Amino acid sequence: MVVLAASICTRGGKPLLSRQFRDISRDRITALLANFPSLISNSSNQHTSVEDENVRYVYQPFEEFYIVLITNKTSNILQDIDTLHLFASTITNLLRNIDEKEIFDNSFDIIDAFDEIINMGYKENLTLSQVQTFLEMDSHEEKIQEIIERNKELEATEERKRRAKEIQRREMANKQNPIGGGNLSGGGLGGGFKQQPTFQPSYQPTTIVETNNTQNETKSPFSNRPRGGGLQLGKKQTKSSAAASSVTEPLLSNQPVFNSQPQSYQQQQIQQQQSISKSASPAPSLQQQKIPNNGILITINETINARLTRDGSVISSDIKGNLQLRINDQKLSNSKILLKINEKIDKKNLKPHPNVNRSIFTKDHILTVKDKSKTFPFNDQGLNILMWKSTGKNEDLSLLPITITAWVNIDENLIAQVNLEYEITSDFIDSHPNQEDFKIENLKILIPIINEDLILQDNNDAVSYEIIEQGTVFNIESISLEEPQGNFEFSIPIEENEDELFPLEIQFNINNQNVLENDVSLGGISIIDVVTNDDDEKSLPFNLHSNIISETYIVE
Repeated sequence: MVVLAASICTRGGKPLLSRQFRDISRDRITALLANFPSLISNSSNQHTSVEDENVRYVYQPFEEFYIVLITNKTSNILQDIDTLHLFASTITNLLRNIDEKEIFDNSFDIIDAFDEIINMGYKENLTLSQVQTFLEMDSHEEKIQEIIERNKELEATEERKRRAKEIQRREMANKQNPIGGGNLSGGGLGGGFKQQPTFQPSYQPTTIVETNNTQNETKSPFSNRPRGGGLQLGKKQTKSSAAASSVTEPLLSNQPVFNSQPQSYQQQQIQQQQSISKSASPAPSLQQQKIPNNGILITINETINARLTRDGSVISSDIKGNLQLRINDQKLSNSKILLKINEKIDKKNLKPHPNVNRSIFTKDHILTVKDKSKTFPFNDQGLNILMWKSTGKNEDLSLLPITITAWVNIDENLIAQVNLEYEITSDFIDSHPNQEDFKIENLKILIPIINEDLILQDNNDAVSYEIIEQGTVFNIESISLEEPQGNFEFSIPIEENEDELFPLEIQFNINNQNVLENDVSLGGISIIDVVTNDDDEKSLPFNLHSNIISETYIVE
């Protein structure tokens, strides 16, 4: 069959939307569709196809419109009808109401769906669910644009709050000192007011003053701290801790919210996305720390997205992962990897590399090369040979390594007493029963409030905090599986209600170079063995490495 064009037209033959799959002019398609209603009226049969001298029309009524496929006269009519039904089902799923405005509003999505179904006039072997999956695939460019727009909104919000507070301070200063009030408002904003960190649209680092010390020590924002040691707000530092903070890595580069320089962040995001598209490594900082390879090294990289409620319940969660293979010995390159796949995983979301034998993988869950005359590369360079995605249901904790529960009490003076409880999930502990070295590292919790009057309770030395332009970041160095629970408490003034403290944005990473065999990843993939790719199937020595990072982890 050859589909020349797919169109949506009115009962009078006026085209609303048309996609040509062969070299046909717009005027020719318009003329063919204009002739279509007369052919229907002159036809005496009950079939949903009519012909003229040159082409065949296969059509289906669509409320007040027609979906029409224009094919050549030698096309297989049964295949044409099957293709027409797939077009109709796809359009129905894309449109909420069948009217002209809705069709125009979703025209680009409809055309994209047409292009997925038909390629150069020939139908692809796809189902409706596959078409929907292809249309919903993520775009790196779209993510970058969303990040840029989000940063612009945050900038505008912070600028609006800053101006509102400045106006309020001027008014209060004028009320306290009506005579000469203009000088007070133009200078230090009057006595009794604490200087707040101001948002500067020019993206210059904001200086935060340490108020609890007799000496006026200054500190740069979190993502731009100087190389020398500096005081940490809310916690006294020794010389050793100050020196350690000077070499601490900045927040993970895949998170937009903790960066105090929007312009430089956008550039870093674009560079990171380009790096990911080339090397598919989860983070540039981890890419630079090349892991020693003793022959065969298998690395499982996973990225987590989640939305939680304040009481620790799960709204949504998903994991994107890949399996990376590195071989540095030619004798080990002719091998295959035996996997175990969790039954809960949708097999449609498993994507092996094009050079991997897909039929063997689908049947036996074995990763091996498609061409038996070839082997895996042995140049000690990482190669992604499997990708997957898992989506959790509501209240499903199986994909999450950690949950955060917020306990908030507000007194009559609008002082919020906040207790944040963190806990490693039982599913994560059960999937790593023998991994004592597994730790959730660099846990960071951002609250969207900037206030120097924040008081962190002294009963937890493992927690410190820093103030950046987006809010206050609480830092916890690590959480082990041996002590999976913890909490810390702080008090902070608010203006109205506890909603000002949310959403919380979470960051962490889990990095382990000594993973045991049969340990299940969060996405449900585990390694059984690596064997030779021959009849003997002798076991080969190999090492496993696991790397898990958070991408968008929010408590609403």
